[in-house]
Amino acid sequence: MVAAFRPGLVGLSLLALTTALAGPVQAAQAPSAPATVSAVRTPKGPLKAALLALGRQTGVQIIFTSRAVEGRQAPALNGPFSLDEALSRLLAGSDLEAQRAGPTVLVIRPRANLVPASAISPLAPDLLASPPTDPVEAAPPVQTANDATMLSEIVVGSRIRGVKDSASPVVVLGREEIDRAGYASVAEALTALPQASGGSASEDSLATGADANFNNTLRGTGVDLRGLGADATLVLFNGKRLAGAGLYGDFSDISSIPYAAVGRVEVLLDGASALYGSDAVGGVIDIRLRTDLDGGETRLSTGKATQGGYGRYLASQAFGKTWSGGHILAAYEYTRNDALHGLDRPYTGNADLRSLGGTDRRSATASQPANILRLNAAGAYVSTYAVPAGQNGVGLKPGDFVLGTVNYQNQKAAYDIIPASTRHSAVVSVGQSVGPVALSGDLRFAHREIFARNVAPTTTLILNAANPYYVSPTGQASERIAYSFLNERGGVKNWGTSESLGAALGAKTELGADWTADLSGTYAQELGISRTRGQLNATKLSEAAGLTADSPLTSFSAARDGYFNPYIGAGYSNPAAVLDFILSGWDLTKTRSEFKSANLDFEGPLLRLPGGTLRLAVGGQVRREEVRTGGARLLSGYSAIEKATTRYSRDVKAVYAELNAPLVGPDNALPFVQRLELSLAGRIEDYDDTGSTRNPKVGLIWAPSTSLTFKASYGTSFRAPSLYELHLPYTITPIPVTYQGGLLPALVYQGGNPDLKPETATSWTAGVSYTPTAAPDLTLGLNLYRILFKNRVGQPVVINQALTSDEYAAFRTRVSPATNPADRAKVLAVIADPNASGTSAYDTDTYGAIIDAREVNTGSLEVEGLDATAGYKTSLRGDPLVLNASLSWLTHYKRKLTPTSARTELAGQAGYPADLRARVSATWTHGPASVTTGLNHVGDSYADTGRRIHPWTTFDLQGRWQGRILAVDGLAVTLNIQNLFDRDPPFYDNPLAVGYDPVNADPLGRVVSLTLTKAW
Repeated sequence: MVAAFRPGLVGLSLLALTTALAGPVQAAQAPSAPATVSAVRTPKGPLKAALLALGRQTGVQIIFTSRAVEGRQAPALNGPFSLDEALSRLLAGSDLEAQRAGPTVLVIRPRANLVPASAISPLAPDLLASPPTDPVEAAPPVQTANDATMLSEIVVGSRIRGVKDSASPVVVLGREEIDRAGYASVAEALTALPQASGGSASEDSLATGADANFNNTLRGTGVDLRGLGADATLVLFNGKRLAGAGLYGDFSDISSIPYAAVGRVEVLLDGASALYGSDAVGGVIDIRLRTDLDGGETRLSTGKATQGGYGRYLASQAFGKTWSGGHILAAYEYTRNDALHGLDRPYTGNADLRSLGGTDRRSATASQPANILRLNAAGAYVSTYAVPAGQNGVGLKPGDFVLGTVNYQNQKAAYDIIPASTRHSAVVSVGQSVGPVALSGDLRFAHREIFARNVAPTTTLILNAANPYYVSPTGQASERIAYSFLNERGGVKNWGTSESLGAALGAKTELGADWTADLSGTYAQELGISRTRGQLNATKLSEAAGLTADSPLTSFSAARDGYFNPYIGAGYSNPAAVLDFILSGWDLTKTRSEFKSANLDFEGPLLRLPGGTLRLAVGGQVRREEVRTGGARLLSGYSAIEKATTRYSRDVKAVYAELNAPLVGPDNALPFVQRLELSLAGRIEDYDDTGSTRNPKVGLIWAPSTSLTFKASYGTSFRAPSLYELHLPYTITPIPVTYQGGLLPALVYQGGNPDLKPETATSWTAGVSYTPTAAPDLTLGLNLYRILFKNRVGQPVVINQALTSDEYAAFRTRVSPATNPADRAKVLAVIADPNASGTSAYDTDTYGAIIDAREVNTGSLEVEGLDATAGYKTSLRGDPLVLNASLSWLTHYKRKLTPTSARTELAGQAGYPADLRARVSATWTHGPASVTTGLNHVGDSYADTGRRIHPWTTFDLQGRWQGRILAVDGLAVTLNIQNLFDRDPPFYDNPLAVGYDPVNADPLGRVVSLTLTKAW
């Protein structure tokens, strides 16, 4: 669902501001206004909650400011009341009154305040009055949710107070909207936006192979707007940056933020480095805290996938208190998710996809029973002899092997798509005005633990007669045997811990002449610890296979405890002592990302223009970014090896300025020019490692009438290379790469690059919104955009496709060291590099390629598309019915891997953003009950083979009862069903051996959840 801006309400927001009460304005809204409601039910407690409930039940839009109702209480109502009667009871004894601003619009305000005629919307002719002596402030913009409208100063997209709306498209998700859509977290709500795409930063990305660089080892959740990558979307928490998550520290993990503390989420769908600096290429997300909670809220939720294998559970508690000039919020949330195993879904637990109409993608090399590998004519290792099945591996003879036979292994039989996880998170926020100074402070902390099984360990072992079970089909002195431990020990166990910490302090003061100064400091930290056990120890495998003598450093003896036997058939296993010894390898990786900043901002008016006040915001920032890594491993040898501790940091300085010029406004409106507003912004950032960037932005808003508004913006953005991308030392390792039906040994460069430059982007947007004067409950919007993203930083090579895909030709060098002396010299030079390791796994003359998969600035991405939104408020059987629709159509997604390579169209191709995503919803409210239905659609796509992948349409259903339940006030019970008809993702013959596209679908199926919420 997408929030829709309603130009017809601008005048009403101006009206609300003339109450001279600072703070956000609330609107309890619905489309019709019955004279008497058969059963008005409003809770005893804060007046705000009562007014919102009354608006839903009576079909009247009730507008008020937070400050106007701050600290006020209201009695409970339960019975048939007219609107006037209900309001009279709720406002009894206060200095507030309700004034009609239209057929279905009321404004709550102090009785003494009057409104100037110039500030009144055409929808409110009854409110003409003499102007007050004090000037009227510009009104903030409108945020529309399903049941309630918050008129507040939207921070994202502008740093200037009072700006009605941004020239760039903005989507706002309120708590009510997130709840009614059935999302269990902020992460779910944001990743479900039609403008968002899946990718490398999701819970299933590592297991499914979508995270090709193994960055997201702790299965965090990032947001990828416009398909540009989670690292190109800037995420703010209450206006402040988060520390980077993942191995590279280059995306924000929004799963660490407790929903109990969230008031709303603002999404800017445009590049905004001119205001926010690095990473704001695809857009900016600002997760705003609740500041108006006056009381407590307890929430319990449980959900289960009906296909099995996945469940989620939540318990949260929030407390809040507001008073004159201040507030406090404290929220805690606990969540637990069950694992989703690959075998829980038919399209994820079997690499043989033929039964689904696909290809047999089981491993044809490493398996159990094993395969004997030989070089083919192309120099690649292929399975040439299969170890016979149904035997214990003892006494085999050369004649027992059949040339050309292959054993296949279902490598997907023992892994988890989504890990089991638990999370504790808490937020404390405090604000207090002391004279002209407003002090604020936020503190958040999250601790998350995961457990998952990864793929099973495998090995390619060169065996000889030193092993008592050795046999060669052709009498060779040694054989290369590919073996999998899947049947004996299952997948490698992975435990992970992530901790997120953030703190911010701020002081905002009035300087006079309506100027303000805002000083703030921020600290954020992300800690990640990943542990794996059950991995292969190469040294111990060699000993157990008899290839090296027993080591005195261990108590293991192959002669006593048993030799490793790679010739066993199906149904047999090596002794437990042998497996324990061989699979005693482990790895520990630690990463810590820190962010510190100091910010100073000024904002205020410059001069009066005919259309309004010219306002300026200027400011600066100094920040320090730091990444530390460490750990240990025991993957070879007999004692653990400490990983080299690394520590990378950089200092960044920035200054910015933003100018907002209302050229035409209510006071000088012209025919076909009711509003004309120009905005200019620019930012300079200086990095001590990659240099300086300068990014401008210009925006224009033109309203030829009160019902029609056009917007356009143009600007540049950038993303600075992460510290890991810059400084991670490169390595050279031997990797067998798919080639000519087998595996070709290749020497592969991987790692960072200190010569990287910032990625740069140029973007423009153009949009129109329309609210017919004759039908003010209808809102239509259309927005076009184009982004050209250049100098992309990354590892462009998919290693397993490096030798088979033409687009990777620039990153590979084919060599024939056995026949070409120059090629042999190249290979020997690479092997001699001090950063090379493990190169003795293959003979020098068998290496067939050198692949460079290091981080580089290369290529570009050109993205074009359009977003369309529609909202309509009507009634069904006299009760409010709210309809919303949002669609995102990606018309072009063209990639160039290098400046000289051909541009490839990838819009709608599997593994890349879908070319069409849409969501349609309807909410019908009848007294305390409501029903919400939602339709989610992902358009069809195609595989790189040209095969069509069918579209995916799912339905959600929610029933909610809010009010008095079993003589208890303030209760809400919600039954939510996501993917009502349990539609599996459309089949995709994925080369990664899962039968769906993890970038554009999820494997959960139908999830039924029950939520109980109690307001105190």
